[in-house]
Amino acid sequence: MFGCASLSAAADGEWHYTIDQARERQQANFCSSSASVEKIAGIFEGAGPRAGYSALSGSADCAIAVHTFTPRRVLRTVTISEDKPGEYVVRFVEVENAHGQIMYLVTTRDVVAQ
Repeated sequence: MFGCASLSAAADGEWHYTIDQARERQQANFCSSSASVEKIAGIFEGAGPRAGYSALSGSADCAIAVHTFTPRRVLRTVTISEDKPGEYVVRFVEVENAHGQIMYLVTTRDVVAQ
């Protein structure tokens, strides 16, 4: 039953972000610095997800927060467990918040063009 619910939510488009389409009050991992995002992406890529998530949660520039934002572009993607049953992608996305400031979203959700 869990799998069916997941497919249903995905079909409704709730589980992805669309470039240039605003999202209201979403809780996610946000970073304030592009340098921090590049460093964390490098850790995900080189040392794997455990070290990557540890770096994300330990970064002074990153936090789980609720923001209204518009995705602008995907900066980087890192595939975890490539070609294995548990494969997934971590995306690092430049977003613009409701105040016009650039922030960086770290997500496993898909990011698609409009």
